[in-house]
Amino acid sequence: MSAPETVEEPPRMPAPPELIERAEELVRKYGSQCFWFWHPDAKVRYLDDVGLVILHLREYGNHSAWKAAQELHKCL
Repeated sequence: MSAPETVEEPPRMPAPPELIERAEELVRKYGSQCFWFWHPDAKVRYLDDVGLVILHLREYGNHSAWKAAQELHKCL
């Protein structure tokens, strides 16, 4: 019996400070509507964190949240 293959994931890419600031601002603004699961101490640090913010703004937000997600996505 052979050992299961392990797949290495690529390293997480840190997000630029301006992108982090904007994403965290949107998490605060749309918190109860889109980020009910977000721990109060959680921080946006990586590009995939920003992707999660965009995803939840689009999926659970109103029209203004969706527009904010589009603007944030343009920065990626």
